[in-house]
Amino acid sequence: MKAHILTPRGPIFEGDVEGIRMPGVKGGFEVLKDHSPLVSILDIGNLIVRVPDKSEQSYAISGGFTEIKDNNVIVMAEEAIPSDQIDTEAERARKSELETEIKKYKIFTDEHKRTHRELRIVKNRLKIAGV
Repeated sequence: MKAHILTPRGPIFEGDVEGIRMPGVKGGFEVLKDHSPLVSILDIGNLIVRVPDKSEQSYAISGGFTEIKDNNVIVMAEEAIPSDQIDTEAERARKSELETEIKKYKIFTDEHKRTHRELRIVKNRLKIAGV
């Protein structure tokens, strides 16, 4: 099975895979060889790619979508950061800033919603980095 993980900044991964686990908006799912055709929206979460040597590569994604057809998996992610490239110090600092910012809101606004989403993304990165 072939997989392509793409972001607006360019391809993150292209190659043969044994399977991919993805965070769908209605729950996580795994794609294996001969999966039925599917288009799905992806949520913030952990995208895990299992390559032919059975090792796994983990990516923190912040949403997107996937198309599966004829043993080809295309993931279009808003961003995809390999777990070993997550800057945990910067993410911890950003988490603290966002938590402080959220406490300032008196009413729920679009800005409040965006801040909560960004905090979910930061917490996901830290979790995937093993922090």
